[in-house]
Amino acid sequence: MNTTLTQLLSAALKLIRPQNESQKGPATQTEFHFDVPAHATPLIPERNQKIHLNLAERDPARLLGILEEALASAPRDLTIELIGPGILLHDNALMLFEELRNRPSDMRLHMRARTCLIDGAVLLWLAGDTRSMRSDGWIQVSAMPVSPASSGGGIDDVSILIEDEEPANTDLRSIHRHINEWLPVQEIAGLRLFESELREFGVLDDAETSKQLAALFHADAADNPSAEKPIQEPERMQR
Repeated sequence: MNTTLTQLLSAALKLIRPQNESQKGPATQTEFHFDVPAHATPLIPERNQKIHLNLAERDPARLLGILEEALASAPRDLTIELIGPGILLHDNALMLFEELRNRPSDMRLHMRARTCLIDGAVLLWLAGDTRSMRSDGWIQVSAMPVSPASSGGGIDDVSILIEDEEPANTDLRSIHRHINEWLPVQEIAGLRLFESELREFGVLDDAETSKQLAALFHADAADNPSAEKPIQEPERMQR
């Protein structure tokens, strides 16, 4: 009798179980699989990124790799801090400068010099959209040795006999030509320029420079209050 009762209960459960499973509600959160998302979300680049570029590194491939990796991440704002002795082989400096110039057009690059810079290292620093430097830092651009085929040491591209000029000097000529886009090479060559002189040339664009410009603007406005009227009247008309 017990055996018969057990068999009846088992048969009843088999009939009831499919009905219960069909009446189950929607799957709960714990029952979904989250290993593979339905739609992959594109990676959003970091807004701000900072790297250190050690100019004491002797392997140019490593220096180039550091720049390529930083630029490939395509942050909106990238700060490169130059550290180590600020001396580079001229050819290496020209290679790195070209990489910086070919950065994404929508990237804002700030170059900060934490070391003093010479020749090619100066060129890297100038490649930024904005620049800052250590308070007691300086830059130095070497004078170009006079070459008979270069019309007195000019910075233009000219054919040069290999007997007349060392390869390093030819590269230095290229560095001079690029630096001349920001600074008057003929005037500063052979000089060591500090922060105050660089501010006069307008190549420092950090917060301190902005404060000084704002102070000059307010001082001019205070000395000549009527100077503000031509600017303010059109704004009122637009409103």
